[in-house]
Amino acid sequence: MAVFNTRLAALLISLSVVLSAASATADPPSPPTLDEVSSYLSGLKEHFRFLQESSLAPPPEEHAAKDMTHYLTEHMSAAVKMVEDFSSTTLGKRLNDSSTDEYTKKTLLACEEMYKNAVQAMNNGMNSVSTGDFVQARAETHTFINNINACDDSSMEFQTFAEWAREVGGDCLAKIVEHIDPEE
Repeated sequence: MAVFNTRLAALLISLSVVLSAASATADPPSPPTLDEVSSYLSGLKEHFRFLQESSLAPPPEEHAAKDMTHYLTEHMSAAVKMVEDFSSTTLGKRLNDSSTDEYTKKTLLACEEMYKNAVQAMNNGMNSVSTGDFVQARAETHTFINNINACDDSSMEFQTFAEWAREVGGDCLAKIVEHIDPEE
């Protein structure tokens, strides 16, 4: 952080010197063109990006683990909520639609059961993450994804939902695997 403050101070001093020199000229300066302003601002943007990247140290291990647990819990909770919402709204609407034939209703009822299993698996996975049992969390997250895959209906709503759920599950799975000891 000290490097960032030092560089920022140097930048501000340089800027004030340039502005002081410009205001000391006898002729009033002509206003800068739009291209000059744009070029100057893009240079500042790049400079500040460089300063920010160079001054940030990676967090200590214990902070990284807490952050990862928080990240996983947030994403897993969101996945549970979305599955529950989708099941109660879209799936429920199709089940209650009088034009839905018996075969489709049986399929939708099976999907409803698979979504309940997916929610249970993700809740179990969250519990495993909170206790630090990443091996069990990996198994539960796999189960979540498998349950979602089991109900990939032909309608666009179901396909879009399944794709989203697989992406969230896959992202959580990738983060979980990072915390598993290769010996396990």
